[in-house]
Formats: sequence, C-alpha cells, structure tokens
Amino acid sequence: MIDYYIQATMTRNQIPGLSVAVVQEGEPVLVKGYGLANVEHSVSATEQTVYEIASVGKTFTATVTMMLVEQGIISLKEAIANYLDHLPLTWQNVTIGHILSHQSGLPSYTDTPNYWEITHLDLSKSEILALVTHLPLKFQPGDFSAYDNTGYYLLGLILEKVTEKSYGDLLQEHIFAPLGMNATVMNDPKDIVPHRSAGYRLPNSKLVNKPYYSPSVTYSAGGQLSSVEDMVKWEQALFAATLLKQSTLDLMWTPHFPNQGDDWEKLRYVAGLGWWVLNYSDRRVVGHNGSILGFASNITRFIDDRITVILLCNLDKISRPDAIAKKIAEYYCPALKEVVLQPPL
Repeated sequence: MIDYYIQATMTRNQIPGLSVAVVQEGEPVLVKGYGLANVEHSVSATEQTVYEIASVGKTFTATVTMMLVEQGIISLKEAIANYLDHLPLTWQNVTIGHILSHQSGLPSYTDTPNYWEITHLDLSKSEILALVTHLPLKFQPGDFSAYDNTGYYLLGLILEKVTEKSYGDLLQEHIFAPLGMNATVMNDPKDIVPHRSAGYRLPNSKLVNKPYYSPSVTYSAGGQLSSVEDMVKWEQALFAATLLKQSTLDLMWTPHFPNQGDDWEKLRYVAGLGWWVLNYSDRRVVGHNGSILGFASNITRFIDDRITVILLCNLDKISRPDAIAKKIAEYYCPALKEVVLQPPL
C-alpha cells in the first residue's frame, strides 16, 4: 500500500528517483529507493543513493553550533560581531540565536537579483557575502522571522573561526564519523562519490539534467550530500539524544516567536533553532525542507508520535515535500490522519 502511494506520488510529480526512510520508535521500518537515480544509465535508486540534501543540512550546522553552546565556547546571546571582523555596522546587533531562529533580519544572498547569474561560478566566501553586505536589514533583529541563507553561511564562518577547523572537518568530527554516516560529505562536484544520484529539472514538463551549481554558494547553508541510509543514523541520534543533551534538543524544537509575531494560531510554522516547528495543534512536530537545483529533500519528526519520515529525491521544485512526508507517516501511524497543519490547508 505504501509503495503504491509513493509510486503514484512520483508519477504525479514526474520524479525520476526517490529514496524514503521511515523510523518508528527509533527503529527503521522502511528504508527503500524508488525509480531511477540516473535516468541516462537506468541506475535504480536505493537506500544507498546519495543526493544533495540542500537546507536539510542546516540541521547539521545548528547541531554543531549547539554543541559549542553546551561547551560554553559560544553563546546564543552573543553578537556575531564578537566572532567575525569587518561586518556591516547594521549587522552588529545580530546574535547567534537570531540566526538560528531566522530572526536576524539579514537579507538572504539567494534572494539578490543577480544570484542566479553567479551560481555557476566558484566564488570565495567574501564574494558571496558581498552580494548582501551593502543592503539594509529587512527588519531589526528579533522583531520578525524570515527565512534566510546568509545567517547560516555566517555560522559556518563562526564555527571555523572559534575552532580553527574547516566546516567540513567539524561535521565529520562531531557528527558523521561518530554516527557512522560514511556516505555523508560536503558536496564537491569534482569528487567521485559512490552511488551519487544525477539531478534533474522539468522545464516545460521535459526532464533535463540540472546545470552546474557551485558548492561555494551553499557551504554551511546546505552543501551536504547524504543517503537515507545515513539519515536514519542521524534520526536515531536525535531520538536517543546521542550528540546533544535532551534539554538542548527540546530548546531547538521549541517555537522561538519574534517580538512582533507570537500569535501561534495564525501561523503554520515558526522557527526553532535550526528546525521549523510545525503547528499541528497539540502535537509536537519539527522538520526541514531542502531545495536546490536538481534535488529536493525533507525530514519531518512527529515527536509525540515517535515517527520520522525522510525523503530525498533527484528533482527540484517538488510541491510540499513535508505534506508527502505526513501522508507516508499516516500509513504507520493512522492517528495522524486526523491532524492537520494549522490553519487548515
């Protein structure tokens, strides 16, 4: 039955390949690939297929950040100017907590008019930030919430500055190696990556290979590769509070309302720290979508129902991957059928 739903969803969305994991009570109950990881060579998608996971990787950035918070090396309330030099004056009051909860007011470099003109260029980090350093804040830090990639890009620089290690090495040392996530790495298109999926787009409903997209524009805002087999290990670490204290995880999965908008009943979701807290009435649900040229991803954790769904696919612009994840979760937890994202969709 679940296979039928997944295959029907792939047909409806014209998805070439999709890998799915469902973890219930900390144990995998479905880890499987569907369709093709590479259409030209007719390579099947499996649980080992490696995809670009885009902004789902922000949960890794947030985790390493919170590890340093637990160790007292950095503080959520400290201004990023305490860690980074040569920031615009208007950025001086932005804190690490503001960035993690998307309340910084920083303009997102991915929203700048010329962004798509530079995505095929391998630029330096300073060149990426130069896209927005001359722009005003969208709002005063803490007043509102607006998704941005600039803050998470800066977090990578902060992590490197305080640890004197590369961002990729930090993830490897603190997350991937301890959990045995051997397929999860920073994306470099030049690297030979076993089981790497091809990425696709659908302009005018015609499937085409995705164009080159430089890893310099993703970095700590979502530049990782992973498989659902590895992401199951990530979920199990979250479930068992292996890497962070449970109190820290609870803080990350708690809604952090901005000063000017705390009416939960009018919101579908609000940022936690590195995660989005979804308004499913009285149920605790957190997750994150990822979208990048050629790929889409999602992890949704139904905390109170103790079930998590992970989706990785090789087509971008998928409509509501979080809704697909919920539908899959319903097959394993029928009680979720009665729960809707508020306000009703």
